[in-house]
Amino acid sequence: MRKVLVSVAALAVCAAPAFAADMVAKAAKKAEPAPMVSPWDIAFGGVISTDYNFRGVSQSNKGPSGGAYFEPQFNTSIGQFYAGLAVYSIEWPSGGGYGFTDPAAEVDFYGGWRNSWGPVFLDLGAIYYYYPKEMFNGATDNSDFWEAYAKASYAVTPALTFGGNVFYTPDLLNYSETFTAAGVSADASAVYASATAKWILPWTAGDLGSFVSGELGHWWIDDGGFVATGFTDPSYTYYNLGLALTYKAVTLDLRYHGTDQDTADCNSFLLVAAGNPSSDWCDGTFVASLKFDTALSALK
Repeated sequence: MRKVLVSVAALAVCAAPAFAADMVAKAAKKAEPAPMVSPWDIAFGGVISTDYNFRGVSQSNKGPSGGAYFEPQFNTSIGQFYAGLAVYSIEWPSGGGYGFTDPAAEVDFYGGWRNSWGPVFLDLGAIYYYYPKEMFNGATDNSDFWEAYAKASYAVTPALTFGGNVFYTPDLLNYSETFTAAGVSADASAVYASATAKWILPWTAGDLGSFVSGELGHWWIDDGGFVATGFTDPSYTYYNLGLALTYKAVTLDLRYHGTDQDTADCNSFLLVAAGNPSSDWCDGTFVASLKFDTALSALK
């Protein structure tokens, strides 16, 4: 949003003698302040994908998913403060194991602070994952959890950027409640850390561009409760690699997601019995996503 300041210099021009009109006009033009820009902005966008894949694990039963987000932002001299809301369609099968429920959607509430210093970028914040209307064996359930995060990147060149991310949660998917129901006293704290890279390709055609990017990470998950309930260590390594085509605010992302999990490891992470149909949710998969991202300031 922008505020326009109206100068009263034009009134002085009308009242002055004719020979002085040009002088007054030039003086007014020189002294006129620049338009003020509001520190507030709103980023928003949406996505349609062939699968909602979260760190290598399907959240939409290997099927299509859609999502959208809305993020008010406040820009200051010390960085940008932001708070956002994102909603994604998901499909978790009900029953079939300890922890499966059938929520209506995934709703993310997040906020934080981000800033850049030349080629260095830093983003600190937290996110709360809310799964409304969860049901398990006919009763309400709760898989909600939150993570604190730190994201940093360094632009080696305008086209090549390397980054790193760290996420921490004291209770992954509220699994401690599941362990308690099974008679086990244990938490499910977890730390996810990853390295990222992005290279903007030099080949362009008008507003059409492209880039390749990837991520390699590991999720360290406290295995006490999992092992005590008869499962294995759920920690695993995740990676993705993809090519994206961009046109203005639209991105077509073609990406492969994979993990080092076998069937038993996947069952452990999802807390499901062997042979459950969801056992292939951790298999390597190719995902195509069509994304739209912009901000109100970009529409001015």
